[in-house]
Amino acid sequence: MRLILGGLLSVLLLSQLHATTTDEITTLVDQGHWRQAQQEIAQELAQTNLSFSTQEELRFQADRMLRIRRDFSQTRDQVYQKIRATMPGVTDQQLAQWEQSGAIEFLDIDGTHWYFNKAADNVFRLAPEAKAFKAAQHPSHAEMDDLLNDVHEYVAGYDQTKSPWHSPQTWQVTYTLSVPAGTVPPGEIIRAWLPWPHSGNRQSNIRLLATDPPQFLPAPTNEALASVYLEKPALTNAPTEFKLVFKYTSTAYYQPIDPAIVVPAATNDPALTPFMGEEPPHIVFDDAFKTISTKVIGDETNPYRKAQRIFEWVFRNVTWTTAREYSTITCLPELALGMHHGDCGMKTMTFMTLCRLNGIPARWETGWVVSDNSDMHDWCAIYLAPYGWVPVDVTRGVLPAKTEAEKWFYLGGMDPARLVVNTDFNQPLYPAKTHFRSEIVDFQRGEVEWRGGNLYFNQWGWNFDAKRIK
Repeated sequence: MRLILGGLLSVLLLSQLHATTTDEITTLVDQGHWRQAQQEIAQELAQTNLSFSTQEELRFQADRMLRIRRDFSQTRDQVYQKIRATMPGVTDQQLAQWEQSGAIEFLDIDGTHWYFNKAADNVFRLAPEAKAFKAAQHPSHAEMDDLLNDVHEYVAGYDQTKSPWHSPQTWQVTYTLSVPAGTVPPGEIIRAWLPWPHSGNRQSNIRLLATDPPQFLPAPTNEALASVYLEKPALTNAPTEFKLVFKYTSTAYYQPIDPAIVVPAATNDPALTPFMGEEPPHIVFDDAFKTISTKVIGDETNPYRKAQRIFEWVFRNVTWTTAREYSTITCLPELALGMHHGDCGMKTMTFMTLCRLNGIPARWETGWVVSDNSDMHDWCAIYLAPYGWVPVDVTRGVLPAKTEAEKWFYLGGMDPARLVVNTDFNQPLYPAKTHFRSEIVDFQRGEVEWRGGNLYFNQWGWNFDAKRIK
């Protein structure tokens, strides 16, 4: 018995050692000590007693460094030249100040500054002088006017029908994923997962019209991640293309929320508890979030009023910017808080963390905004009893509208120009991938691999074409 217990103890100690080592290596990568991280990864992988999961974690950290360098490939001179091309009068002193303040994003990797590929674009969203300059060059408010007109229509839709679901729109989507010739040896099987409408809630009448190749495998309809799996051999002298054509109907959602009747969510409800607690690595109730929560919430006890305060704080304090790939980020909201900016997913995850910390169930909901210029987008849903799950888009935020209903529309309401693909994050694909995912948090563009490895986003292209047909 002692021998057995001693053996079990050794195994536990070894697993703890490896867990600590992989955590330390992750920290080294995050802090830019890549040479040391690469040395430690090589040393660890040389061992013969590593578990498969530990080996995979180590190999992923090696791959993550390659992914980060693809996002941070610019030199200071390249970024400064791009900024000057838009704002010729900018001074060296201003540029240095913006870099020091974090408005020009870079990473220090083994003592060398490498700049984010979108740093020159983001500075016009982050630096006040650059932001004012850009606004003066492009003073049009037509996009916001259109949004406010649409929101007015959706609120009026409820007034007319007394139903939360109204203003339906039917869309036909053609999604094409293309792997260039030469990326995979001819004849080798390429496996592809393409986005598909999630069934239920605001989406209905989902119809598959065509696939290329014609054989396909859909994910089970009750899965949180909706996808269609396709495979075909790589062509010799032409791109290998996968295509999905489908039609679906999406409705707007809006109903007035009366804070006086909103009550705290039941903490023992098994349908809600998965969306109420921490969910590492991206939803963690650390000291930074607790401090912000105390500041933002104050003495408020009503769940809807809490959500309002969190919604407005995140909208105004985490500026929207283009962000690096999520697979390279250890914790999305932690990075958003540290930089005071991030994209829609980072803002959403920050909002969700603060909601859950304050007893408000929150779950991920993402996919696409469908229009003539469709784009990937992340938002979420929160649970407000007795209303149930209601959608939230903190990136749209507090609108400059004339009425309170329209001002807070995106805290509980949603426009119909959406394609919901995911209703949770970090969800598995069906069938499972053999190699690393390109996107491990979300699923919108799709995933591709062959037996030789994963095909990252720079190795294939995609096209999302949405046409409103009704």
